[in-house]
Amino acid sequence: MKTYNDIKLAQELIRFPTVKTEDKGIMKFLSKKLTAIGFKCSIIKSKGTGPKPALNLYARSGKSKPHINFLGHTDTVANLNNWKISPFKAVVKNGYLNGRGSQDMKGGIACFISAISNFIKDKNFKGSISIIIAADEETTGLGTPAIIKYLKRKGEKIDFSIVAEPSSNKSVGDEIRIGRRGSMNGIINVYGKSGHSAFYGSYINPCTTLAKIISKLKNTSLDNGTTFMPPSNLEFTKMNVDNFSENVVPQSASAKFNVRFNSKHKSSTLKKKINKIINTVAKKEKCKTKIEYKVSGEAFYTKPNKEIYMVKNIVKKITGNSAKLNCRGGTSDSRFLGTIPRLELGLRNNTIHMVDERTSVSDLKKLSKIYYNILDNYFE
Repeated sequence: MKTYNDIKLAQELIRFPTVKTEDKGIMKFLSKKLTAIGFKCSIIKSKGTGPKPALNLYARSGKSKPHINFLGHTDTVANLNNWKISPFKAVVKNGYLNGRGSQDMKGGIACFISAISNFIKDKNFKGSISIIIAADEETTGLGTPAIIKYLKRKGEKIDFSIVAEPSSNKSVGDEIRIGRRGSMNGIINVYGKSGHSAFYGSYINPCTTLAKIISKLKNTSLDNGTTFMPPSNLEFTKMNVDNFSENVVPQSASAKFNVRFNSKHKSSTLKKKINKIINTVAKKEKCKTKIEYKVSGEAFYTKPNKEIYMVKNIVKKITGNSAKLNCRGGTSDSRFLGTIPRLELGLRNNTIHMVDERTSVSDLKKLSKIYYNILDNYFE
């Protein structure tokens, strides 16, 4: 049975310049690697950022339970100018693997594929191992949902998932994500009555109304947080008034906002709460409103269970870190896994999305060892 070296595989993956949803042959490459160690692979298409569809990969070895899954993404961000070492050469220098995606998150993919290949070679396990690799985590976020729909149609159920996002902070395994807050964007459009500012009473100022709405929303507590998640917060990010004259009261004013919400809320209940506040103020000020929302992802949280404590113990044994369980960070493809118990555990995140992204070779080796031991303990 073939096995894969984590460093070499990470280098090979980085050399595919998969910016945004560009494939460049990487899914075919991964399918070939996984087929060689006994996986059945399927390519699932989703809408890409360009004219071509994004190609996403689902691979599974085994047919029975228990079913453990590893999830990753091959797409990377741009920011490719002014690098000291070419972003796609994947050069190892002074103990570091340099390249776009080395931390986020081709390095993590290489580690779990390497660990899986060695585990399958060493052990005769009963159960299933599957892999989800999306092509668009950084952009459209449609790849993992497409695979989840595919699994539902086939009646496949994942029992536990490990998402290889770069969750670690100062050293590998010092933090494990067991949830993430949800994210929702909104636009408030306020409509008043235009007029000359000298003629008080002849106009209805939407700017004043919008200011009162902003004040009311900012002074309304959404919640007090949870054990692992901070309080939900609403932040205004942009305001606009289409008016170029200082002595004219405009017809309309608008503001954009983002809400990061914890597991006490669903986006649907938050919308109702926010709408009620906005419309109460607007009615009092005799203005009309139009409110638009776009939900990036719902909040999710996996209550610490035996698998999470098992992983925590493995991290402690291998790295010496007593991993902190938290729900920090923005959104990730974890948000699409529904009720599947999961955690995020990967490399450090100190250079992700930056010029000169890199990861230490020793971190890659530690993470591969952690993943191998997770498999060994999971299938005991």
